[in-house]
Amino acid sequence: MPYLVNIGNTHTQVGVMMDGSPSLLARYDTPVLLGDEGRVPLFEDDSELNAVVSSVVPALTLKLRRRYGNRLRFLRASDFSCLDFSMVDVSTVGMDRIANAAGALQALGSGPVIVLDCGTCLVTEAVDASNRFCGGAILAGRMMLRRGLADYTAQLPLVPLQGNRPSPLGRNTHDAILAGVDLGVLGTIRQLIAETRQEMDATDCPVLVTGGDARFFLEHLPELSAAPDLLTIRGIALAANGGG
Repeated sequence: MPYLVNIGNTHTQVGVMMDGSPSLLARYDTPVLLGDEGRVPLFEDDSELNAVVSSVVPALTLKLRRRYGNRLRFLRASDFSCLDFSMVDVSTVGMDRIANAAGALQALGSGPVIVLDCGTCLVTEAVDASNRFCGGAILAGRMMLRRGLADYTAQLPLVPLQGNRPSPLGRNTHDAILAGVDLGVLGTIRQLIAETRQEMDATDCPVLVTGGDARFFLEHLPELSAAPDLLTIRGIALAANGGG
Protein backbone atom coordinates (compact mmCIF):
# COMPACT_ATOMS: atom_id res chain seq x y z
CA MET A 1 0.00 0.00 0.00
CA PRO A 2 1.77 3.20 -1.12
CA TYR A 3 1.78 6.48 0.69
CA LEU A 4 -0.13 9.14 -1.26
CA VAL A 5 1.48 12.58 -1.07
CA ASN A 6 -0.08 15.86 -2.16
CA ILE A 7 2.41 18.73 -2.10
CA GLY A 8 0.72 22.11 -2.38
CA ASN A 9 2.01 25.64 -1.94
CA THR A 10 0.56 25.95 1.57
CA HIS A 11 0.22 22.40 2.87
CA THR A 12 1.59 18.93 2.18
CA GLN A 13 -0.68 15.96 2.88
CA VAL A 14 0.38 12.36 3.41
CA GLY A 15 -2.35 9.75 3.17
CA VAL A 16 -3.19 6.16 2.32
CA MET A 17 -6.20 4.33 0.98
CA MET A 18 -7.97 2.14 3.54
CA ASP A 19 -10.97 0.00 2.54
CA GLY A 20 -11.49 2.09 -0.57
CA SER A 21 -11.42 5.46 1.19
CA PRO A 22 -8.54 7.91 1.71
CA SER A 23 -7.17 8.40 5.20
CA LEU A 24 -4.98 11.36 6.10
CA LEU A 25 -1.91 10.38 8.11
CA ALA A 26 -0.21 13.76 8.42
CA ARG A 27 -0.30 17.32 7.20
CA TYR A 28 2.70 19.67 7.11
CA ASP A 29 3.20 23.32 6.29
CA THR A 30 5.02 23.26 2.97
CA PRO A 31 7.18 26.34 3.75
CA VAL A 32 8.41 24.56 6.90
CA LEU A 33 9.44 21.51 4.86
CA LEU A 34 11.27 23.78 2.44
CA GLY A 35 13.12 25.48 5.26
CA ASP A 36 14.16 22.32 7.10
CA GLU A 37 17.83 21.62 6.44
CA GLY A 38 17.69 18.18 8.05
CA ARG A 39 15.59 15.16 7.28
CA VAL A 40 12.32 15.82 5.49
CA PRO A 41 9.86 14.44 8.08
CA LEU A 42 7.22 12.99 5.77
CA PHE A 43 7.44 9.32 6.66
CA GLU A 44 7.86 7.67 10.04
CA ASP A 45 9.54 4.60 8.54
CA ASP A 46 11.23 4.99 5.17
CA SER A 47 13.25 1.80 5.17
CA GLU A 48 10.90 0.18 2.63
CA LEU A 49 9.31 3.34 1.34
CA ASN A 50 6.70 3.19 -1.43
CA ALA A 51 5.08 6.55 -2.17
CA VAL A 52 3.26 8.24 -5.04
CA VAL A 53 3.59 12.03 -5.13
CA SER A 54 1.75 14.94 -6.72
CA SER A 55 3.80 18.12 -6.37
CA VAL A 56 3.41 21.72 -7.51
CA VAL A 57 6.47 22.95 -5.57
CA PRO A 58 9.63 22.27 -7.62
CA ALA A 59 12.03 23.13 -4.79
CA LEU A 60 10.46 20.55 -2.49
CA THR A 61 10.28 18.02 -5.33
CA LEU A 62 14.04 18.38 -5.78
CA LYS A 63 14.64 18.07 -2.06
CA LEU A 64 12.58 14.89 -1.86
CA ARG A 65 14.30 13.38 -4.89
CA ARG A 66 17.66 13.95 -3.22
CA ARG A 67 16.46 12.48 0.06
CA TYR A 68 14.49 9.44 -1.15
CA GLY A 69 15.66 8.81 -4.72
CA ASN A 70 13.60 6.41 -6.79
CA ARG A 71 11.60 5.27 -3.78
CA LEU A 72 9.21 8.10 -4.65
CA ARG A 73 7.13 8.05 -7.82
CA PHE A 74 6.29 11.54 -9.02
CA LEU A 75 3.12 11.57 -11.08
CA ARG A 76 2.82 12.69 -14.69
CA ALA A 77 -0.28 13.38 -16.74
CA SER A 78 0.21 10.09 -18.58
CA ASP A 79 -0.50 8.27 -15.30
CA PHE A 80 -4.15 9.37 -15.51
CA SER A 81 -5.59 7.17 -18.24
CA CYS A 82 -9.14 8.18 -17.30
CA LEU A 83 -8.58 11.66 -18.76
CA ASP A 84 -8.11 12.86 -22.33
CA PHE A 85 -5.61 15.75 -22.45
CA SER A 86 -5.84 16.48 -26.18
CA MET A 87 -7.32 19.96 -25.56
CA VAL A 88 -4.62 21.33 -23.24
CA ASP A 89 -0.88 21.93 -22.99
CA VAL A 90 -0.42 19.37 -20.25
CA SER A 91 3.20 20.44 -19.60
CA THR A 92 1.90 23.58 -17.87
CA VAL A 93 -0.94 22.02 -15.85
CA GLY A 94 -0.34 21.48 -12.13
CA MET A 95 -0.51 17.85 -11.07
CA ASP A 96 -2.92 18.71 -8.27
CA ARG A 97 -5.40 20.01 -10.84
CA ILE A 98 -5.17 16.77 -12.80
CA ALA A 99 -5.58 14.71 -9.64
CA ASN A 100 -8.63 16.78 -8.67
CA ALA A 101 -10.22 16.16 -12.07
CA ALA A 102 -9.56 12.42 -11.82
CA GLY A 103 -10.93 12.28 -8.28
CA ALA A 104 -14.08 14.10 -9.37
CA LEU A 105 -14.61 11.73 -12.28
CA GLN A 106 -14.27 8.75 -9.97
CA ALA A 107 -16.75 10.27 -7.51
CA LEU A 108 -19.40 10.99 -10.16
CA GLY A 109 -18.72 8.11 -12.52
CA SER A 110 -18.44 10.35 -15.61
CA GLY A 111 -18.24 13.95 -16.81
CA PRO A 112 -19.10 16.69 -17.21
CA VAL A 113 -17.84 18.12 -13.95
CA ILE A 114 -16.15 21.28 -12.72
CA VAL A 115 -13.86 21.30 -9.67
CA LEU A 116 -13.23 24.45 -7.66
CA ASP A 117 -10.15 24.16 -5.44
CA CYS A 118 -10.09 26.90 -2.80
CA GLY A 119 -6.56 27.12 -1.46
CA THR A 120 -3.71 29.58 -1.88
CA CYS A 121 -5.24 30.18 -5.29
CA LEU A 122 -8.78 29.66 -6.51
CA VAL A 123 -8.51 27.16 -9.33
CA THR A 124 -11.08 25.51 -11.57
CA GLU A 125 -10.75 22.31 -13.58
CA ALA A 126 -13.34 21.28 -16.14
CA VAL A 127 -13.94 17.83 -17.62
CA ASP A 128 -16.53 17.38 -20.35
CA ALA A 129 -18.94 14.53 -21.09
CA SER A 130 -16.23 12.76 -23.11
CA ASN A 131 -13.84 12.90 -20.14
CA ARG A 132 -11.66 15.48 -21.87
CA PHE A 133 -9.73 17.76 -19.55
CA CYS A 134 -10.84 21.14 -20.89
CA GLY A 135 -8.66 23.43 -18.78
CA GLY A 136 -9.87 26.03 -16.31
CA ALA A 137 -8.97 29.26 -14.53
CA ILE A 138 -6.55 30.39 -11.84
CA LEU A 139 -6.87 33.47 -9.66
CA ALA A 140 -5.61 34.63 -6.30
CA GLY A 141 -7.33 33.20 -3.24
CA ARG A 142 -8.87 35.33 -0.52
CA MET A 143 -5.75 35.51 1.63
CA MET A 144 -3.47 36.19 -1.33
CA LEU A 145 -5.70 39.10 -2.35
CA ARG A 146 -5.58 40.48 1.18
CA ARG A 147 -1.79 40.17 1.29
CA GLY A 148 -1.50 41.90 -2.07
CA LEU A 149 -3.43 44.92 -0.82
CA ALA A 150 -1.33 45.12 2.35
CA ASP A 151 2.02 44.55 0.60
CA TYR A 152 1.53 46.97 -2.29
CA THR A 153 0.02 49.93 -0.45
CA ALA A 154 1.26 52.18 2.32
CA GLN A 155 -1.76 52.12 4.63
CA LEU A 156 -4.10 49.23 3.85
CA PRO A 157 -4.02 46.64 6.66
CA LEU A 158 -3.90 42.86 6.34
CA VAL A 159 -7.48 41.83 7.11
CA PRO A 160 -7.99 38.32 8.54
CA LEU A 161 -10.19 35.79 6.81
CA GLN A 162 -13.79 35.68 7.97
CA GLY A 163 -16.74 33.55 6.95
CA ASN A 164 -19.61 36.03 6.85
CA ARG A 165 -20.87 37.62 3.65
CA PRO A 166 -19.88 41.30 3.99
CA SER A 167 -21.96 44.31 3.06
CA PRO A 168 -20.91 45.98 -0.21
CA LEU A 169 -20.89 49.30 1.65
CA GLY A 170 -17.88 49.18 3.93
CA ARG A 171 -18.08 51.99 6.50
CA ASN A 172 -14.35 51.88 7.21
CA THR A 173 -11.22 50.63 5.46
CA HIS A 174 -11.34 47.22 7.12
CA ASP A 175 -14.91 46.59 5.99
CA ALA A 176 -14.25 48.05 2.53
CA ILE A 177 -11.49 45.46 2.02
CA LEU A 178 -13.87 42.71 3.11
CA ALA A 179 -16.45 43.96 0.63
CA GLY A 180 -14.03 44.25 -2.24
CA VAL A 181 -12.21 40.97 -1.74
CA ASP A 182 -14.89 38.61 -0.47
CA LEU A 183 -17.81 39.82 -2.55
CA GLY A 184 -15.44 40.21 -5.48
CA VAL A 185 -14.29 36.59 -5.44
CA LEU A 186 -17.85 35.32 -5.03
CA GLY A 187 -18.89 37.24 -8.12
CA THR A 188 -15.82 36.12 -10.02
CA ILE A 189 -16.40 32.45 -9.24
CA ARG A 190 -20.09 32.69 -10.14
CA GLN A 191 -19.17 34.25 -13.51
CA LEU A 192 -16.42 31.69 -14.20
CA ILE A 193 -18.77 28.81 -13.51
CA ALA A 194 -21.52 30.25 -15.70
CA GLU A 195 -19.18 30.81 -18.65
CA THR A 196 -17.45 27.45 -18.19
CA ARG A 197 -20.79 25.66 -18.27
CA GLN A 198 -21.80 27.63 -21.35
CA GLU A 199 -18.58 26.87 -23.24
CA MET A 200 -18.86 23.19 -22.37
CA ASP A 201 -22.55 23.17 -23.38
CA ALA A 202 -23.30 21.68 -19.96
CA THR A 203 -25.78 23.97 -18.24
CA ASP A 204 -26.38 21.64 -15.31
CA CYS A 205 -22.76 20.55 -14.89
CA PRO A 206 -22.06 19.88 -11.18
CA VAL A 207 -19.40 21.92 -9.41
CA LEU A 208 -17.46 20.13 -6.66
CA VAL A 209 -15.62 22.32 -4.16
CA THR A 210 -12.50 21.31 -2.25
CA GLY A 211 -9.63 23.02 -0.44
CA GLY A 212 -9.03 24.79 2.84
CA ASP A 213 -11.34 27.75 2.08
CA ALA A 214 -14.14 25.61 0.61
CA ARG A 215 -16.62 26.35 3.40
CA PHE A 216 -16.84 30.05 2.54
CA PHE A 217 -17.79 29.37 -1.07
CA LEU A 218 -20.16 26.51 -0.24
CA GLU A 219 -22.00 28.70 2.25
CA HIS A 220 -22.45 31.67 -0.05
CA LEU A 221 -22.83 30.04 -3.48
CA PRO A 222 -25.66 27.50 -3.15
CA GLU A 223 -25.11 26.18 -6.69
CA LEU A 224 -21.89 24.52 -5.51
CA SER A 225 -21.53 21.07 -3.91
CA ALA A 226 -18.94 19.76 -1.47
CA ALA A 227 -16.40 17.41 -3.04
CA PRO A 228 -15.66 14.09 -1.34
CA ASP A 229 -13.11 14.37 1.44
CA LEU A 230 -9.45 14.43 0.36
CA LEU A 231 -10.34 14.78 -3.32
CA THR A 232 -6.74 15.28 -4.47
CA ILE A 233 -5.56 12.22 -2.53
CA ARG A 234 -8.35 10.22 -4.19
CA GLY A 235 -7.05 11.27 -7.60
CA ILE A 236 -3.49 10.39 -6.67
CA ALA A 237 -4.67 6.95 -5.55
CA LEU A 238 -6.41 6.47 -8.89
CA ALA A 239 -3.17 7.17 -10.75
CA ALA A 240 -1.25 4.92 -8.38
CA ASN A 241 -3.60 2.06 -9.27
CA GLY A 242 -3.32 2.43 -13.03
CA GLY A 243 -5.06 5.70 -13.81
CA GLY A 244 -8.72 4.63 -13.78
